[in-house]
Amino acid sequence: MDSGDCPITAASRLLSRKWSLVIVYHLLDGDKGFAELEKSIGAISSKTLSETLEDLRRLGIVERIIDPGPPVRVRYRLTEMGEDLRSVIMELARWSCKWVVRNSQCGDILSKINGQDRPRQNVEEAQPQQTWLAD
Repeated sequence: MDSGDCPITAASRLLSRKWSLVIVYHLLDGDKGFAELEKSIGAISSKTLSETLEDLRRLGIVERIIDPGPPVRVRYRLTEMGEDLRSVIMELARWSCKWVVRNSQCGDILSKINGQDRPRQNVEEAQPQQTWLAD
């Protein structure tokens, strides 16, 4: 099979940049300015954030909104295509909480992805049962 025919390979190539899914995750709860997004992610450099946002914009996952001001404000938000990644990110987070991380924040993170403000929902299913990564 040609790798272009495989939907997993195609999606993986589309979202392969290191910070892409993290940026989408942080935009799930609404549009954000560059500095706000940079602060909420934390460990990303300005250059990497800028380049990744531009890649996601070109792919149609993120849109850049310019409010002419004054002052001029630039915000980023998910497009319909980007919003469709919500369920993908939810399943990835559930899998990670179950198998990869031991983190008390799993319930809060799953609630955020779900668009709910009730903390600790789905904690039982989010608790890791086994980990395949070495501690």
